[in-house]
Amino acid sequence: MKPDFYDRSKRTNIYNSIYILKILSLILLIILTILMTIFYYRDKAAYDVIAGGSTPLVFRIMTACILLFVAVIIGDFYILSKTASIGRHLNKLAFIDKLTGLPNRYSCDLLVESFNSPDRLPNAGFILLRINNLGEINADNGHANGNNLISEFCSILEDVSENYGYVGRNGGNEYIVLMENCDNTNIEMFLMDLTKRIHGYNELNVGYPLEIAYSKCLNCDEHLEKMSELISCGYQKIREMPLILA
Repeated sequence: MKPDFYDRSKRTNIYNSIYILKILSLILLIILTILMTIFYYRDKAAYDVIAGGSTPLVFRIMTACILLFVAVIIGDFYILSKTASIGRHLNKLAFIDKLTGLPNRYSCDLLVESFNSPDRLPNAGFILLRINNLGEINADNGHANGNNLISEFCSILEDVSENYGYVGRNGGNEYIVLMENCDNTNIEMFLMDLTKRIHGYNELNVGYPLEIAYSKCLNCDEHLEKMSELISCGYQKIREMPLILA
């Protein structure tokens, strides 16, 4: 899976802006300290006269303010680091399907939208997949076993798709693959690799066998003007004439 698409987040930008603000504040503090040092040595004689008596109140206030400023900045960096960690976790939850670890429906919607660009859309490829026997397994053996089968399939799907394009769980028992610069050869190679992996999984008999139905659409053949139309084409094909991986 290509992770760069899912790294973008408004939350991340906000945290980066706050970090920059704090760094600028720290730089300002350093500059002020340097200026105070320069002024001290320039007017050292006058300071020595003052030093003979009690320290003026203004110097005590300035020292306390600087120390407080440093403490606040250190505290802010600590809080921001913790908040950023929580933000990254929440960001992951917002984009990733909890059961499978694949990009969730929200991520899929964003990805589909990104394929509307003129450089991607003309040669976009789309595959829609479903686990054909999932309903039977859920009914006869419980949803826990069905979820295990979903997890196993998605692990295989993510691994195979890494060299081909983007994959996601588009809700329920629907899994999509989006490819750039795609022709029939690319799709057939992907389906061949996926078929080999599923056959290997089924031969191991480590769980319930996988039976996969799918549909495929190439925009170089369909010539549609929006990616959503290509997606609809895939859904129509799987309803009317699903293909089976064999």
